[in-house]
Amino acid sequence: MTTAEQTAQATGETETDAKRIIKVRLFRLRNKLKEKAGVGRAGVGDSTIATEALEKALSEMKKSQDEYPDWVRATLTELADDLKAATDGIDEERRKRFRHISALAHELKGQGGTFGYPLISVFGKSLNELTDREANITDSHLEIVKAHIDVMRAVIKDRIAGDGGDVGRELIAVLDRAIKKHTVAPPPRPTAQSNRIPLKATVTRPTKK
Repeated sequence: MTTAEQTAQATGETETDAKRIIKVRLFRLRNKLKEKAGVGRAGVGDSTIATEALEKALSEMKKSQDEYPDWVRATLTELADDLKAATDGIDEERRKRFRHISALAHELKGQGGTFGYPLISVFGKSLNELTDREANITDSHLEIVKAHIDVMRAVIKDRIAGDGGDVGRELIAVLDRAIKKHTVAPPPRPTAQSNRIPLKATVTRPTKK
């Protein structure tokens, strides 16, 4: 007796009906993302590889954090060189140096918080905005750039991580005072009083000889 006949006899169906039975197979798809992370259906070897990759990434991050202050010091030296050249130069030379200062400040702004020095990001952002928009560069602008360099040097010299607490707030206040001190105020707008013509004008008449 065939399998189909046995099935028909057990269920009361005809042989033809038994042949119509559909076999269903269940496929379990592998979660490759979990396997890469070292979980799920991945084997022990895969999990070990994922753990080693994570440890390597953390080690590289720690190394970058340790080297970051040295990178900032080198960048601040570049900024100081640009500042000196801008001080000695005029017009286009100053604008050229300010463009380079702006690019360096943009890097400082973007990386400070990543490596645990958010104050560098704050001061870098301020310097980037200052040097990015100035077309007519005066000596006052150069003094403000110098103030930015000074406070960032203080952060790196003393390894002031995080917000710096009281020291961080004082550095922010120092920079704020320097900006206010050297910001050139726009000339006063003429008033109606200053444009008023005197009602009585003194006219000097020639004397008769």
